Amino acid sequence: MLRLNKIMNKKNILILIICVLLGILFFVWQKGIFKSKAVLNTENPILGNASLDKVVTDFLLSKQEFSWKTGEGSTNFCVFENLNPKSELFPIYIWIRCGEFKVISGELKELSGTSLPLKIDYPNELSYYDLSKITFEAPRDGSLYDKDIKVIFPESIWPRLNHDGTYLNQKILEVAKKSLLK
Repeated sequence: MLRLNKIMNKKNILILIICVLLGILFFVWQKGIFKSKAVLNTENPILGNASLDKVVTDFLLSKQEFSWKTGEGSTNFCVFENLNPKSELFPIYIWIRCGEFKVISGELKELSGTSLPLKIDYPNELSYYDLSKITFEAPRDGSLYDKDIKVIFPESIWPRLNHDGTYLNQKILEVAKKSLLK
């Protein structure tokens, strides 16, 4: 009888472990951790880490401030440039270019878009990146822009904020064409 109880306890523990593992897998699946919106640039990561590049891209695509829809059947894309490549820690400073694209009559059209500098921060460098915990600061438009730049960004970055958008405009077009014009 004692031996039967030991076997039953081992069986119950094994069932419990399997249930916990299934629960963890379900949670990960529900959170969309295995879903991919961004293509990993493993050869030349912008932030020095391809996974971090993907997290930042996914974050930008998840925010209404940068990725909105004006047309049915459109697709949003975001690319960015690292404004402080010497730093590998948060906060990170980037210039973003996001756009909404659609193929109309066989031709790629940009319906809307934005381009601006951002400060992105995350509370715990060593944890799994949770998009809901990422914060950002962006300068306001108009007469407040210069004031906000001086508050949000370190002085060492100010010269890089006289930004020529040519590179990011070309990059977002390449990404959109590659995805939509197959």
